Amino acid sequence: MIQIKLRNEDLFFYELFGTLNKKKIDYVVMRNYQTLPHSSGGSDLDLLITPKDEMAVREIVFESIEHANGVAIGCSSTFGFFKVFAFGHNQWVNDSWWGLRIDVNVGYAFKGISAINLENSFKFQTLHNNIKILEPGFAATLGVLKEVLNNGRIPERYQPDAALAVQKDWENLSLALAPLGEKGLALLRRMILTESSKAHVVKQSRALRRALFIDAVRRSPIAFMRNRFLHEWAKVWRYLRPSGVIVVVLGTDGVGKSTIINAIKPVLEQATHGALEIRHLRPGLLPPLARLKGKQAVQIGPVLDPHGSTPSGTLGSLFRLTYLTLDYVLGYWLLLRPKIAKSPTVILFDRYCYDMMLDRRRFRLNINQRIIDWFMRWIPKPDIVLCLHADPDVILMRKQELPLAEVIRQVNALRELSQHESRAILVSTEGLIEEVRDCVLGELAKVLYLKNS
Repeated sequence: MIQIKLRNEDLFFYELFGTLNKKKIDYVVMRNYQTLPHSSGGSDLDLLITPKDEMAVREIVFESIEHANGVAIGCSSTFGFFKVFAFGHNQWVNDSWWGLRIDVNVGYAFKGISAINLENSFKFQTLHNNIKILEPGFAATLGVLKEVLNNGRIPERYQPDAALAVQKDWENLSLALAPLGEKGLALLRRMILTESSKAHVVKQSRALRRALFIDAVRRSPIAFMRNRFLHEWAKVWRYLRPSGVIVVVLGTDGVGKSTIINAIKPVLEQATHGALEIRHLRPGLLPPLARLKGKQAVQIGPVLDPHGSTPSGTLGSLFRLTYLTLDYVLGYWLLLRPKIAKSPTVILFDRYCYDMMLDRRRFRLNINQRIIDWFMRWIPKPDIVLCLHADPDVILMRKQELPLAEVIRQVNALRELSQHESRAILVSTEGLIEEVRDCVLGELAKVLYLKNS
């Protein structure tokens, strides 16, 4: 008898759908169901549920992630919708990793206003491998509706199936989409069946949004105002308590920062469905100092000769330190914070402000360490600091950009930082790349588990 071992991603789907079915939760998978329950097929998982089941589904999703040896990066919620980004260890399949984004529509709303009738919408469900799914035609129609309302465009991947469904079963579709109102229904039908210019689609999309809001106000002005308030408040709450994370990778030149970042990148990209950003050294809100001096060619990315420039004088160092600190502070609040607040985005830094303490010469800082420490207090801290280290001789064999004495000094300084910085985790890069990758992702999973507990 052949025994088939399940992958951890398989375990997640079997646990999730098994529990949803067992507890008789009203749900449907909206699209990309073909490879379920064995895999997401590289897509995110889109669920449609009822408001009464929201808390139960949240609990089931997180329990299923944990059961599959996984961890949630974060959960971002708004009124009528929440999404979870997660990754885990495929311990039974080549010691690899899985990642998944789960989108849960609690009803189907735009800016807090319901755009569908759930009772009639669930009549379009069918089964695939004992998983409740939406019939492709209605799923495509909802896909068009979502893109029209949110982005003012008609997606080519949904339009043919949506047009076929509209032609064959418009009567039942109208019942499911009744909250759009008569004018909204007519607009959506015309947009699906008629080819229009981009400008015309944008104009019709605005008209559809107005029709949805006007019909909602006519039905219940109090419910409309309440739901709009809850939608806007959810955005404020997300900003106050962001679901995304900022991860920093530190280490001297030659320790393997780029190699490790490239190794964990596919897992995090899969988990976030592309909501992964990799930045070098600083947020980049302010332009490089060299550009302020009139230099047109500014090097982007790692510096090949970090100590090649002469350190600035005291005043120049103070200006440079102030400028960099402003970039970190303003860049965090204006660039980074909105991204990690909107969704469980991962922002991965190759180096960060800590390098101003570890390697002043790289920043051309010729100033007292206490002054640098004072400026550092004002810079927002990341969620996780991965301190990569190795034997200095091994590092020097990989890159000869710095002399041995400087490599030793930086490695020791990094180890000292890891002892005093609560967010820091010391990771050796002397093993095989797969071993280091697993160690880094494992440490990241531990921190995320505690953060979301």
